Amino acid sequence: MSTTPARVTMVCTGNICRSPAMHYLAKREWRDAAEVTSAGIYAEIGMDVPSPMRRAAERHSLTIPRHRPTQLDRGILSRADLVLVATQQHARWIEQEWGSAAPHVFVIKEAAELSRTADAPAGSSPAARLAAAAASLHQARTVTPVALRSLDDPWARDQATYDRVMDEIVDDLAELTAWAGLARA
Repeated sequence: MSTTPARVTMVCTGNICRSPAMHYLAKREWRDAAEVTSAGIYAEIGMDVPSPMRRAAERHSLTIPRHRPTQLDRGILSRADLVLVATQQHARWIEQEWGSAAPHVFVIKEAAELSRTADAPAGSSPAARLAAAAASLHQARTVTPVALRSLDDPWARDQATYDRVMDEIVDDLAELTAWAGLARA
């Protein structure tokens, strides 16, 4: 039984709103099954998660710790077993950086929708199933692609937008968690 955590990276633009919310929620929900990180395609180095995003997370009993944005690079992409991005534009940026389609990169909403029809990932442990998730999702994407939908960028918008985006993250991650058999005990 593999106990090596799967490597999962969450990506958005500045690595200050959506990807940190995805990062810390997945870290809480997936616990030891995953080594979760996040990065931005244009990381806002020196900034932290804004208060409205923290308030949105707290509505789901999630406390986001002090966060230091990280710039996404080829090394981060190559080390990850699964990459969940906020938008189609992030996926396209990664494809250009990678030099071809990266079969382990999914828009989070796409991954959640694919999980409804994809075979459950194989593995005898949560870590093994999470590490195999990208292969199952990729196979489902080749059979029946889904319409790509993105998470709106809440930056500098009203609290209701931050709340809605956080609710979407929670819902999408819950679908992936249930599909991969990663539910917390």
